Amino acid sequence: MKNIFLLISVVALLLMSGCASKKVEVDQTIVFPPYPEEPKILYVDTYRGGIVKEEETGFANFIDNVLLGDKSGGPSASKIIKPYGVGLSNGKVYVADPPSNAVFVIDEKTRKTDFLGIGMAGRLSNPISIAFDANKTAYVSDSRQRTVQGYDVNGRHIFSLGGRLEFSHPTGIAIDKKLNRLYVIDTKAHHFKVFDLATKERLFTVGKRGHGDGEFNYPTNIAIDNRNGNIVVCDTQNFRVQIFDKDGNFIRRFGKVGDKPGMFARPKGVAVDTEGHIYVTDSAFNNIQIFNDKGQLLLWFGSAGYGKTQFRLITGIYIDENDTIVIADAFSGRVQMFQYISEEWKKKYPEKYKELKQFKAEAKAPKKE
Repeated sequence: MKNIFLLISVVALLLMSGCASKKVEVDQTIVFPPYPEEPKILYVDTYRGGIVKEEETGFANFIDNVLLGDKSGGPSASKIIKPYGVGLSNGKVYVADPPSNAVFVIDEKTRKTDFLGIGMAGRLSNPISIAFDANKTAYVSDSRQRTVQGYDVNGRHIFSLGGRLEFSHPTGIAIDKKLNRLYVIDTKAHHFKVFDLATKERLFTVGKRGHGDGEFNYPTNIAIDNRNGNIVVCDTQNFRVQIFDKDGNFIRRFGKVGDKPGMFARPKGVAVDTEGHIYVTDSAFNNIQIFNDKGQLLLWFGSAGYGKTQFRLITGIYIDENDTIVIADAFSGRVQMFQYISEEWKKKYPEKYKELKQFKAEAKAPKKE
């Protein structure tokens, strides 16, 4: 009976993967494009959750975690279920997991895990996207409650922005630390709103439903080009990306529906690295296409599957100030981390860069269990 169950499990796994050929494993080092091309993207790690912290003690934590909402009322396990939004701050990976009604906060090195949004104050219902201000305050959009919630570096809830009178369906968010502004995509309203971080007052709104320049059809995510303050929006149901200046004036758009390089089928996440390259995830293609700020395709990586650098329903993407990339892999219940090999990174890690330039992956036969 045990052998029959094992056989059924293996067959089911093969069917789910949609792969008719045998899989092979490669060395831990994975770069894109592969040798002998110049390496641009380095696979770093995968996160599925971690060890839930148990050392919270003291009266303040007793009030927060027991009287106002014990951690037992949060995620039932330490594993991510179906991630959407992701973020990086202070050596921790933040993962918005809507089925868990919480944000996972995973230490990159120890894998110890905490949560945002499981206490009575600031309890999350359907967390979607994450952004951070200069003080490392975490902002989390909640589409069901129609709010953006704020948490300090210790995970304490400190404010709530919006509500039913402000948002229809808030999703992607981004922060311009130089201008001290918060940008919030309102998907069902087909626009994005801009708020002052200090006062939490709305400054202006950009967009309406349509197909013209500066118009949207169910936009989902947003990012900031920190070089110039330009605003980059994933206009999902128009199958394109739109770029605006810091004051919301339309600059350009690129992309259209199709299955060729540079086209989109189901664009979702968007992010910008320190050199101004625009990364767009596509949950139909399960890949990431990288463009310059003029909309010219430079590189793509990723494919459908369950291995490293493969995805099943790819969604959110986030790039920090060090060009570390985190990507949500929804159906696989995990987050994958990569490194953009920028000019600054090459200077900082010259020996590692030299190794990567010479690295050539060798296929290996699958390991026997």
